[in-house]
Amino acid sequence: MADKNVLLELQINFWRDNIRNSIMEALELMPEDKGDWIPADNMIPLGQLFLHICETSDWWYDEIMKGNKAVELAVPGEKCPDKKVIKNHLEEHWKRLERFFAEPKEAFEKTYKREGSHEGRKWKIEQTGYWIFTHLFEHDIHHRSQINHYLRILGIRPPRI
Repeated sequence: MADKNVLLELQINFWRDNIRNSIMEALELMPEDKGDWIPADNMIPLGQLFLHICETSDWWYDEIMKGNKAVELAVPGEKCPDKKVIKNHLEEHWKRLERFFAEPKEAFEKTYKREGSHEGRKWKIEQTGYWIFTHLFEHDIHHRSQINHYLRILGIRPPRI
Protein backbone atom coordinates (compact mmCIF):
# COMPACT_ATOMS: atom_id res chain seq x y z
CA MET A 1 0.00 0.00 0.00
CA ALA A 2 1.21 3.43 -0.91
CA ASP A 3 0.53 5.03 2.51
CA LYS A 4 2.90 2.68 4.42
CA ASN A 5 0.29 1.44 6.89
CA VAL A 6 2.45 -0.67 9.25
CA LEU A 7 -0.27 -3.22 10.12
CA LEU A 8 -1.17 -3.83 6.48
CA GLU A 9 2.51 -4.07 5.59
CA LEU A 10 2.99 -6.75 8.27
CA GLN A 11 -0.05 -8.67 7.02
CA ILE A 12 1.18 -8.48 3.43
CA ASN A 13 4.64 -9.71 4.42
CA PHE A 14 3.11 -12.58 6.40
CA TRP A 15 0.99 -13.44 3.35
CA ARG A 16 4.04 -13.36 1.07
CA ASP A 17 6.45 -15.18 3.37
CA ASN A 18 4.27 -17.66 5.22
CA ILE A 19 0.91 -18.27 3.61
CA ARG A 20 2.14 -18.27 0.01
CA ASN A 21 5.10 -20.51 0.73
CA SER A 22 3.14 -23.05 2.76
CA ILE A 23 0.39 -23.30 0.12
CA MET A 24 2.99 -23.83 -2.61
CA GLU A 25 4.77 -26.45 -0.47
CA ALA A 26 1.45 -28.23 0.13
CA LEU A 27 0.87 -28.39 -3.63
CA GLU A 28 4.32 -29.95 -4.08
CA LEU A 29 3.46 -32.54 -1.40
CA MET A 30 0.14 -33.45 -3.01
CA PRO A 31 0.57 -36.72 -4.94
CA GLU A 32 -0.23 -36.15 -8.63
CA ASP A 33 -2.93 -38.84 -8.50
CA LYS A 34 -4.75 -37.22 -5.53
CA GLY A 35 -6.07 -34.06 -7.18
CA ASP A 36 -9.57 -35.54 -7.37
CA TRP A 37 -9.38 -37.20 -3.93
CA ILE A 38 -11.93 -36.31 -1.25
CA PRO A 39 -11.98 -37.52 2.36
CA ALA A 40 -15.79 -37.94 2.32
CA ASP A 41 -18.74 -37.48 -0.01
CA ASN A 42 -19.90 -33.95 -0.78
CA MET A 43 -16.52 -32.35 -0.08
CA ILE A 44 -14.37 -30.39 -2.49
CA PRO A 45 -11.50 -32.45 -3.98
CA LEU A 46 -7.96 -31.72 -2.82
CA GLY A 47 -6.74 -30.25 -6.10
CA GLN A 48 -9.88 -28.15 -6.45
CA LEU A 49 -9.10 -26.45 -3.10
CA PHE A 50 -5.98 -24.90 -4.64
CA LEU A 51 -8.02 -23.76 -7.65
CA HIS A 52 -10.71 -22.33 -5.37
CA ILE A 53 -8.11 -20.13 -3.67
CA CYS A 54 -7.17 -18.76 -7.11
CA GLU A 55 -10.68 -18.19 -8.40
CA THR A 56 -11.68 -16.34 -5.25
CA SER A 57 -9.02 -13.65 -5.61
CA ASP A 58 -9.94 -13.44 -9.30
CA TRP A 59 -13.57 -12.88 -8.43
CA TRP A 60 -13.06 -10.36 -5.62
CA TYR A 61 -10.18 -8.38 -7.08
CA ASP A 62 -10.55 -8.64 -10.85
CA GLU A 63 -14.33 -8.82 -11.08
CA ILE A 64 -15.69 -6.94 -8.07
CA MET A 65 -12.98 -4.30 -7.73
CA LYS A 66 -11.81 -3.98 -11.34
CA GLY A 67 -14.93 -4.93 -13.32
CA ASN A 68 -13.27 -7.73 -15.33
CA LYS A 69 -14.96 -11.10 -15.75
CA ALA A 70 -13.55 -13.76 -13.41
CA VAL A 71 -12.97 -17.37 -14.46
CA GLU A 72 -14.43 -20.29 -12.53
CA LEU A 73 -11.66 -22.83 -11.93
CA ALA A 74 -12.96 -25.25 -9.28
CA VAL A 75 -15.90 -26.65 -11.25
CA PRO A 76 -17.83 -29.37 -9.40
CA GLY A 77 -17.70 -32.69 -11.20
CA GLU A 78 -14.83 -31.74 -13.51
CA LYS A 79 -11.54 -33.63 -13.36
CA CYS A 80 -8.78 -31.71 -11.61
CA PRO A 81 -5.93 -30.57 -13.88
CA ASP A 82 -2.38 -31.71 -13.17
CA LYS A 83 -0.18 -29.98 -10.62
CA LYS A 84 1.65 -27.90 -13.25
CA VAL A 85 -1.64 -26.26 -14.28
CA ILE A 86 -2.62 -25.70 -10.65
CA LYS A 87 0.80 -24.16 -9.97
CA ASN A 88 0.32 -21.75 -12.88
CA HIS A 89 -3.05 -20.66 -11.47
CA LEU A 90 -1.49 -20.16 -8.04
CA GLU A 91 1.29 -18.06 -9.55
CA GLU A 92 -1.37 -15.85 -11.16
CA HIS A 93 -3.13 -15.66 -7.77
CA TRP A 94 0.06 -14.33 -6.16
CA LYS A 95 0.58 -11.83 -9.01
CA ARG A 96 -3.02 -10.67 -8.62
CA LEU A 97 -2.48 -10.16 -4.90
CA GLU A 98 0.67 -8.14 -5.59
CA ARG A 99 -1.42 -5.86 -7.84
CA PHE A 100 -3.96 -5.59 -5.03
CA PHE A 101 -1.23 -4.80 -2.45
CA ALA A 102 0.05 -2.01 -4.72
CA GLU A 103 -3.35 -0.29 -4.88
CA PRO A 104 -3.53 3.24 -3.47
CA LYS A 105 -5.15 3.87 -0.10
CA GLU A 106 -8.37 5.00 -1.81
CA ALA A 107 -8.93 1.51 -3.28
CA PHE A 108 -9.01 0.08 0.24
CA GLU A 109 -11.38 2.79 1.48
CA LYS A 110 -13.76 2.61 -1.49
CA THR A 111 -16.99 0.62 -1.24
CA TYR A 112 -17.56 -1.84 -4.09
CA LYS A 113 -21.14 -2.69 -5.03
CA ARG A 114 -22.40 -5.44 -7.32
CA GLU A 115 -25.59 -7.41 -7.77
CA GLY A 116 -26.18 -10.59 -9.68
CA SER A 117 -27.49 -14.11 -9.55
CA HIS A 118 -25.89 -17.53 -9.55
CA GLU A 119 -27.69 -20.86 -9.83
CA GLY A 120 -31.02 -19.13 -9.32
CA ARG A 121 -29.95 -17.23 -6.20
CA LYS A 122 -29.67 -13.45 -6.19
CA TRP A 123 -26.73 -11.82 -4.47
CA LYS A 124 -25.73 -8.29 -3.56
CA ILE A 125 -22.31 -7.10 -2.46
CA GLU A 126 -21.43 -3.87 -0.73
CA GLN A 127 -17.93 -4.14 0.78
CA THR A 128 -14.88 -1.94 1.16
CA GLY A 129 -11.54 -2.76 -0.40
CA TYR A 130 -10.17 -3.26 3.09
CA TRP A 131 -12.90 -5.85 3.81
CA ILE A 132 -11.99 -7.62 0.55
CA PHE A 133 -8.30 -7.58 1.56
CA THR A 134 -9.13 -9.09 4.96
CA HIS A 135 -11.53 -11.62 3.46
CA LEU A 136 -8.93 -12.88 0.96
CA PHE A 137 -6.32 -13.09 3.74
CA GLU A 138 -8.71 -15.14 5.88
CA HIS A 139 -9.82 -17.22 2.88
CA ASP A 140 -6.25 -18.26 1.99
CA ILE A 141 -5.54 -19.23 5.62
CA HIS A 142 -8.82 -21.16 5.90
CA HIS A 143 -8.21 -23.23 2.78
CA ARG A 144 -4.52 -23.72 3.60
CA SER A 145 -5.71 -25.37 6.82
CA GLN A 146 -8.21 -27.49 4.91
CA ILE A 147 -5.51 -28.59 2.44
CA ASN A 148 -3.17 -29.47 5.30
CA HIS A 149 -5.90 -31.52 6.95
CA TYR A 150 -6.47 -33.45 3.72
CA LEU A 151 -2.72 -34.12 3.47
CA ARG A 152 -2.67 -35.46 7.03
CA ILE A 153 -5.55 -37.81 6.26
CA LEU A 154 -3.48 -39.09 3.33
CA GLY A 155 -0.59 -39.74 5.74
CA ILE A 156 1.47 -36.82 4.42
CA ARG A 157 3.05 -34.40 6.87
CA PRO A 158 1.96 -30.91 5.73
CA PRO A 159 4.25 -27.89 5.61
CA ARG A 160 4.97 -26.26 8.94
CA ILE A 161 2.87 -23.16 9.53
